[in-house]
Amino acid sequence: MKRNEIGRAGEDAALSYLQEMGMTLLARNWRSGHYELDLVMDYGNSIRIVEVKSLDERDGFDPTFNMTPAKCGRIVRAARRYIAANPTRKEIYFDVVTVLFGEATTITYYPAAFYPIYR
Repeated sequence: MKRNEIGRAGEDAALSYLQEMGMTLLARNWRSGHYELDLVMDYGNSIRIVEVKSLDERDGFDPTFNMTPAKCGRIVRAARRYIAANPTRKEIYFDVVTVLFGEATTITYYPAAFYPIYR
């Protein structure tokens, strides 16, 4: 699979996984300027901002290695824009889902994987 195909397939797999957990999709690939959120999910009394990281197992490393502090900062800035456009009183959480494609597809969910740092 090509890189963009892996990304799309990973988002599809992550979305199905989260919906099976009882989450409801609010937005997918939401954009504002140069900012993007992969998935925005409603889950009970919370909104989950979900970053999806997908890799082919032949790449040889854990997809979470791509979650750098700079990447987390961009997600937080995008989430602030999303919330400004879609106000809510629900708690906001930043989750990560990794999807590793190989002989079997492995999906790992990291709830509340990181928190915004206010400056």
